[in-house]
Amino acid sequence: MGPAASLDHTTFQHYLIGLLAIGNNVSAIGAFLSQTKGLPQAKVRRSILVTSGACLGMLLLFMLMGTAILDFFGISISAFQIAGGLLLGGVGLDMMNARQPDAIAVKAVDPNRALQPSGDDAQLYASAVVPIAIPLTVGAGTFSAVILFADLAQRSGTSINLLAAIVGLVLVNHLVFNFSARIVRYAGDVGLSVFTKIMGLFTLAIGVEFIVRGLSTIYRQLHSG
Repeated sequence: MGPAASLDHTTFQHYLIGLLAIGNNVSAIGAFLSQTKGLPQAKVRRSILVTSGACLGMLLLFMLMGTAILDFFGISISAFQIAGGLLLGGVGLDMMNARQPDAIAVKAVDPNRALQPSGDDAQLYASAVVPIAIPLTVGAGTFSAVILFADLAQRSGTSINLLAAIVGLVLVNHLVFNFSARIVRYAGDVGLSVFTKIMGLFTLAIGVEFIVRGLSTIYRQLHSG
């Protein structure tokens, strides 16, 4: 395949679709609605801002520092591609075999605390970071993908595309949280479950792609050595 074909993997659309498949916040909707049930709208909006800010900060951190962390531990990018691909493949399979999104989300939160609105702002905003932002919205799979995308972006000179895709992901998730009650009401459990399974298929495909890239790099290195 020629150089033009390889550019398809470094476009804004490719990065955004990949990140949306892995880092969408469908699994966080149940926990978010439980945590914010009965709260004033102003507090709900602030909670969404805290969640979005935490996601953006962590994604940018892994974009900027991810490859340096790998270098520090002496991990080659090809080995991380294989490991990250296996992780994403597992995440994708879990999403495709997932139960209803609300049940998955709520199990990650203490049910006695989640179903009762708290007057403690610090506790509310802490919950907006963990578990709603991390790991329900962005977790290990998303961070692994960002590191691998960052390496690809550095080699292809498309870091601005990846940055825009990260911002786009956070904005989409921000909007989903804002309209989460309506989404649950109109889509229902079946609609959310179907969406989760479709995104799981994309995540699985991305994981396979990373594994193939890592193996092909190692294969070329062995034969050129």
